Amino acid sequence: MRKFLITLWLTLFLFSLNYSQNLKLEREIDLSFFLKPHQPHLVFAAIDSSGNIFITQRGKGTFLKLDPAGEVILTAPQTIEGEITKFDIDNLGNPVCVFAGRYTENRASLPLVWFDGITGKKIREINLGEKFNLVAHLKILRPKDIILVNGIAKDEGLPRHSLHLVDFNGNRLKSFSPLKEQAAFPEIVNRNPDYFAVDPKIDSNSLIIFQAFPSKGLIDYFDYAGNRLGDTEWAGSDLFLAYSGNLWIRDKDGFKVLEKKGDRFVPIKAKIKDDQGAPIKWYPLALDSSGKIYFLGDKTLQTLKIYRLQD
Repeated sequence: MRKFLITLWLTLFLFSLNYSQNLKLEREIDLSFFLKPHQPHLVFAAIDSSGNIFITQRGKGTFLKLDPAGEVILTAPQTIEGEITKFDIDNLGNPVCVFAGRYTENRASLPLVWFDGITGKKIREINLGEKFNLVAHLKILRPKDIILVNGIAKDEGLPRHSLHLVDFNGNRLKSFSPLKEQAAFPEIVNRNPDYFAVDPKIDSNSLIIFQAFPSKGLIDYFDYAGNRLGDTEWAGSDLFLAYSGNLWIRDKDGFKVLEKKGDRFVPIKAKIKDDQGAPIKWYPLALDSSGKIYFLGDKTLQTLKIYRLQD
């Protein structure tokens, strides 16, 4: 009997190792003084190599820089530039903001502006409106410092594409992920809503770009050169993130893990929960190079919750 109990205990122990992993809460930062409630999908955050947190929200005119302890060490820009609509940081930790369109002297522009990550002073500006009719989402592909635009380029001709690689001078390097239906702008947006519905996710470890299509229930993925690598199934209502070469897709029981095997991501039996064994119900916002994951949580979703995967 004793031998049976020991065997059973070892089996359950190994089962728990193979089938579950836990996230441990490291820190909570109250941002209710800055963020509007109930709008986590409109919040942008990025973490620099020193663990400083840059954060803003669509429609705000400023961003914050927090030190790793959560203290505000910079609010910028100090001069009025307009409302921020997209946000990220480059490889040097300099914030990059897309501001709402400007109209001066009968000329329209879509400003993409760099700010110094230490002083908050404006460094440079380019006009994305010269190259794009629409910018739905924007990411900086670090460490390569290439801009990924999810939108519609001007003067591309057929076939049109939804993802574009752009250098820091605004030059379009490559377009990929062909749109399903061709049309004139803006009809093309209405005919291809999947291509602009979900912001692309980036895995800077494996250098993979993920583009989700809710109605198709698929996630396509590409390398940093824009070459399509494959696709995987996805329930369009589930949040997902890219973590250390894997995909995490949230359901009611936690995050299920999909590992890359060949040209597919396939589910394994591990589940990601918190250190109490409960599902993580917060909104995933960002990851840093050390493996920490940043969520917005609480009822009003104005608290930044920082988790680390336990060994």
